[in-house]
Amino acid sequence: MGQFKNKFIFFGAVHQDFVFQLKNDLIRFRTNPISQNQSYGGVAHNVAKIVGSYENSSFFSLQTDKETKTYLKNQNINFIPLNKKIEKRFYGIIIDKQKKLQLGIANTDAYEDLILKTINFNFINKCIILDLNFSKTLINKIITKYHKNNNIVVCGTSPFKICKIKKNLKKIDTLILNKEELYALTDIRNIIKSIKNVRIVNPNITLIVSNAEKKTYAFSDNKLISCKPPKINVLNENGAGDVMAGIYLYFISKNKSIEKALALAVAAGALHAQNKKDFNFNSLKKLTNKIIQKKEKFNA
Repeated sequence: MGQFKNKFIFFGAVHQDFVFQLKNDLIRFRTNPISQNQSYGGVAHNVAKIVGSYENSSFFSLQTDKETKTYLKNQNINFIPLNKKIEKRFYGIIIDKQKKLQLGIANTDAYEDLILKTINFNFINKCIILDLNFSKTLINKIITKYHKNNNIVVCGTSPFKICKIKKNLKKIDTLILNKEELYALTDIRNIIKSIKNVRIVNPNITLIVSNAEKKTYAFSDNKLISCKPPKINVLNENGAGDVMAGIYLYFISKNKSIEKALALAVAAGALHAQNKKDFNFNSLKKLTNKIIQKKEKFNA
């Protein structure tokens, strides 16, 4: 295939997300009444949607239906199927009356089962962003083929899936994880020590680590900075990390410093957690004034 015009190239999941909210306190081993909402999800999709609010991107995933393709087009996402057959997949969460996450469930084996014998896309000087829903073989095939002439970004999809990129860590330019994904990658339950462990493997990596309402860390160019978000009334923490990733990747691509890009990303995550969806630059910049940023001690 010919060269793609869009700078941002995504490989990963897009499917239906279902949110089941309990109407009453949970009663075990009994039927519990719920209210239900659904929307599109998937880590790569979530990040692409945020980037799409600023510019177009290209998205590679399993074949999907016309309705989903129309939706993606309206989000400035150019969809390219990797197979012909539509495979069923979905993600669901159960939240309590206070909207706190109780359980997540995923039917995503279709991503793991996809086999591509060859990959013949022509990518040069692109930002290639992968989630970890595809198989270890396919993910590492993409990383190995394109890392020399592109910027490879991996968004940690689950602590259970982060092991897929462990052997190819040296070929990744940017790694965006939450705390538990970082711990699963390094087997070290300490953020600073875990970051040092990743740095030993790949000294040139940029590493972003979120920790819910606590500090978010960024390691790059042998320096470690942190951003502490303002205290907020959390209404919806699900997906905040994906929003942060999208905002960070967009603004770092526009030559913002890592300090500014991280502050804007943390601001976006805080807005999302309050169920606010306006991520324009002025709204984000205003909230960054309430974010505490500091340079952390980091003895490499």
